[in-house]
Amino acid sequence: MSPIDFRTKINWHRRFRSPQGEKSEHEILRIFESDRGRIINSPAIRRLQQKTQVFPLERNAAVRTRLTHSMEVQQVGRYIAKEILSRLKEQRLLETYGLDELTGPFESIVEMACLMHDIGNPPFGHFGEAAINDWFKQRLYPSDAASQPLSDDRCIVRDLRLREGEEGLNDLRRKVRQDLCHFEGNAQGIRLVHSLMRMNLTWAQVGCILKYTRPAWWMGETPASHSYLMKKPGYYLSEEAYIERLRKELSLTPNGRFPLTWIMEAADDISYCVADLEDAVEKRIFSVEELYQHLYAAWGIHEKGSLFAQVVENAWEKSRSNTLSRSTEDQFFMYLRVNTLNKLVPYAASRFIDNLPQIFSGEFNHALLEDDSSFSQLLELYKHVAMRHVFSHPDVEQLELQGYRVISGLLEIYSPLLQLSVEEFSELVEKERVRRIPIESRLYQKLSTRHRLAYVEAIGKLDRHAPEWPVMEYYYRCRLIQDYISGMTDLYAWDEYRKLMAVE
Repeated sequence: MSPIDFRTKINWHRRFRSPQGEKSEHEILRIFESDRGRIINSPAIRRLQQKTQVFPLERNAAVRTRLTHSMEVQQVGRYIAKEILSRLKEQRLLETYGLDELTGPFESIVEMACLMHDIGNPPFGHFGEAAINDWFKQRLYPSDAASQPLSDDRCIVRDLRLREGEEGLNDLRRKVRQDLCHFEGNAQGIRLVHSLMRMNLTWAQVGCILKYTRPAWWMGETPASHSYLMKKPGYYLSEEAYIERLRKELSLTPNGRFPLTWIMEAADDISYCVADLEDAVEKRIFSVEELYQHLYAAWGIHEKGSLFAQVVENAWEKSRSNTLSRSTEDQFFMYLRVNTLNKLVPYAASRFIDNLPQIFSGEFNHALLEDDSSFSQLLELYKHVAMRHVFSHPDVEQLELQGYRVISGLLEIYSPLLQLSVEEFSELVEKERVRRIPIESRLYQKLSTRHRLAYVEAIGKLDRHAPEWPVMEYYYRCRLIQDYISGMTDLYAWDEYRKLMAVE
């Protein structure tokens, strides 16, 4: 029997109300169709239509949002999955790997993970993440002197001073601070699916969106054997128990990854590299002719028959030779996208199959399209040109700085809720309005019901008489504010900031 058996990974059970007993191929497929329905109909997916891909607050509908980007990733992920399954079928390995009756779920898990991969991103993308992390780092300061520089081995949460006999809580406070100061879109996606939206997806479906395996509170050295898999935070302290159960259900090693996640990641890499350049042309940051020149110059040595010639030069020549029916821009990007997919998708599939033993065990410490090949060089070419000529453009940088200011400003506006004592905030949660704290009462009313319920449920599981109660209550209160603000769309955050700052 092969040590690779996907029946142990494509786990169709759920944490709550999971169907029991053996299931036929048709019944298992229906379970994953239910996952598709839960995901596609979730508000988290709908909000992606007003979240940034590259250009914040964009009103041109032809420029990508997180939703249109995710739909493109979904299609590429499906393409890679089908290519892998087709090759395994040709090699008569489907049955050997336990996939002969699981090809439908295999594709579906990848597709839906691709659609969900950005749901945890805050408004204004990476600048939103940076704003949240910087704001909390500046305020969760050492207990003895707020003016002293931050040091991870000395920091504890503000307003939770050590009292006599509580020295044992120092480690917990450091852990909590580290966790709150490392907000990350991928980790927030796990929190959304499980704690906030309670989507109750199958274990396999959630496993596929656990892109990074490092806890957000991690303070030690990252093991060299998992340096790539643990390069970013993948989940929070609030979901620690859930991830432990997930690992058990999917037979994952402590720092290992779910096998199909590599496909989702490759689909994202392929999709956004071309898309960012196309959006830049749509925004008139540069013309399609200037883009071609940037790509040509950045590739370096040009040889006949090179991958650049097969993909980029071929697209350029075809777009120039037929401009009667479509514009040069449309033609160029159509051919560039097709050529790129036709080269990179088969390569990603072959990398998956060639490294399947390590991928199946969750220990493959690379991206599929990260190696010394010309295929990886092509992706790096797209990323390099985008970084140099798109993300550094003054208009883009100005919008990113505005986004940073909006998120920082909203956190400051809601900070009175974090300054209340445990007793005051508990009273506010119970009564929803408390006359002696009118500002805090109004701010609390503005928080969404879903996020407030998640806070109430989390602290309801804590022992109020335990020494760690004040620390953990404050942790979940900070999470409540992060959940609310990170869940906003770009436009809602912008409008809310302007209204609350009284600038209109």
